[in-house]
Amino acid sequence: MTRRTLTAAPPDHRSRVGAARREKTRTRLIESALLVFASRGVDASVIDEVIARAGVSRGTFYNHFRANEDLFAAAAEAASNEIVRLIDPLVLQHRDPGARVAAGLRLALSLARRCPPFAAFVTRGGVAAIRQGGEATAKLMRDIGAGLASGRFSPLPPRLLQDLVLGPVVCAFETMAAGEVAAEYPELFAQAILQALGVPGATAARLAREPLGELILPEDSLFVRVSQLMAEPD
Repeated sequence: MTRRTLTAAPPDHRSRVGAARREKTRTRLIESALLVFASRGVDASVIDEVIARAGVSRGTFYNHFRANEDLFAAAAEAASNEIVRLIDPLVLQHRDPGARVAAGLRLALSLARRCPPFAAFVTRGGVAAIRQGGEATAKLMRDIGAGLASGRFSPLPPRLLQDLVLGPVVCAFETMAAGEVAAEYPELFAQAILQALGVPGATAARLAREPLGELILPEDSLFVRVSQLMAEPD
């Protein structure tokens, strides 16, 4: 009778499996955190609730995060990265920097409408929920810089122009999260922001209504997963 010898998995395979498991756990914690922050606000102590919703032990949580602040920063970064992944390819279909800013705003509001937890997270977290992640504001600054260089925007400090965008965005997200808005709200909002940046009214109206590419949310999108998590029983 032939005896079979069982061999252990190579160390590099075990390392990959372990790293994938840790990343999956971290992702689940971030998804749960985004949902809890959206519900409770960023000043609340949410760690216990995140642990319960993610279905992990306290020790596992502290293997990934130390405090509320770390958790919020990770959730904001994940949301920012996902915004860029979904929206920026559509923004880059436009050459005019004003059209790019307008497209980004309209698409972000569409995303807020389709994913209420995301809208609530930004509303609760304020500008920090957008700025903390970095990627989304970096793309905005790219287009602001192009608008300044081309003379499309008023010759003001770039950070000031960024503030003229981000503050109203938080208010608009709160409006989107609160309920129904007029169908033309995203276009009117984008037009108003462009005018605040120095674009003449008629031009701002035209740029704010340029055709948009289709915003597709794949099944693996953070925002789809968070919406599904919200539907799960506590």
